[in-house]
Amino acid sequence: MLNNLDPGKRLLVYLVINIIVSALTALVVLALWTRFVLDSPPDFALSNPTSDSTSSQLVINAVIGAGDLENERVIIEHVGSEDVSLTGWRLRDESGAEYRFPALVLHPDAKVSLFSRGGDDSASSLYWDRQVAMWKSGEEASLIDPSGQVQATYTVP
Repeated sequence: MLNNLDPGKRLLVYLVINIIVSALTALVVLALWTRFVLDSPPDFALSNPTSDSTSSQLVINAVIGAGDLENERVIIEHVGSEDVSLTGWRLRDESGAEYRFPALVLHPDAKVSLFSRGGDDSASSLYWDRQVAMWKSGEEASLIDPSGQVQATYTVP
């Protein structure tokens, strides 16, 4: 049937078929991407950082990827105006599990990510070296200063 058309019309038919096939392919790829990659996107909600002390210079900014060991992390932000040493600070979950921060100094406006999984610590990424995910929705994280005072809490969305 296409052989009976002149070359210009035949090219137009092939172009229309190509456009349709390309559009369908793109839709299938987007559907698969949404289904398998974005089915449970990381939670970037910054909805509820709170501080229990007006003098606190550190806040728990977010818990990202709760329940997914590979992506799960807590972001601690320095909101004060002077350097803060994390030596002696702890992050605690509701069951009492604690992470003790190493000797690390946070400068004003700095952030550090505490990953639940294992890895090599750096100035901006710390690793708890857990074998299972640490956080779940509705759980409260507490940031405790060296004197044992809760300086910030965050409820995982």
